[in-house]
Formats: sequence, C-alpha cells, structure tokens
Amino acid sequence: MRILGFCLLLWFGLSQGLFAESRPDYRKARETLPLAWERLYPLPFDRILKEDPKKLGIQKEKRGDGRIVYIYNFLVFMPKYDRNENEPKKRDEGREILVYFLWEPGNLEVPYRIQLGDLN
Repeated sequence: MRILGFCLLLWFGLSQGLFAESRPDYRKARETLPLAWERLYPLPFDRILKEDPKKLGIQKEKRGDGRIVYIYNFLVFMPKYDRNENEPKKRDEGREILVYFLWEPGNLEVPYRIQLGDLN
C-alpha cells in the first residue's frame, strides 16, 4: 500500500511539473523589461506607469512555424534627454509609450523582444 501511495504521489508530482506552463507572470516580465530594453535602446525609460494597460492579460500566440510567444503590454514613461558634454541628461518632461514585451521560451539565445506602439 505504501508503494502504491508513493507511486501515485510521484506520478502526480511529475505530471504537474511536465504539464504546467512555465511562463513568467507580469512580475517577472516587469523585472526583465529593463534588461531587454537596455540591450536594444541606448537610453533607458524612466519608469513603468502601468502593467497591462490594454487589459489583454498575458497573450499566448502560436506562430506559423510552431513557436510559442507570450505577449505582455506595458505603458512606460520615456523622458526627453539633453546632451551635456556627450552625456545624456534626463529632463522632467517626456511621453508615455506603449510597449509590447514578447517572451519566446523556445529561443535560448534571445528569448525577449520589445515592440513599441501597437502590434501589427
């Protein structure tokens, strides 16, 4: 009886680990967005104003070649910058930018991408 209980417990634990989706939530995406932004753009955004401003939640998209991409949307504040002896100096004014953060778990080299504005 103990062996049967152990086998059931082992099967349940493994099945939960194998079939559960391993996608990051908005908290993880919020932590990773500045790192992905830094890799693509020379000037950093100031702050994240809103998570999921489009109220779409985390979208799961399957591409034509079978790749799965998770899409998150953020509203960030991008300040204007002045040049001060080749050093950017942040100003108080700026604008809000809609940012789509795309996470592709199958891509081991560059799993995160950013798209500004509305998705096509």
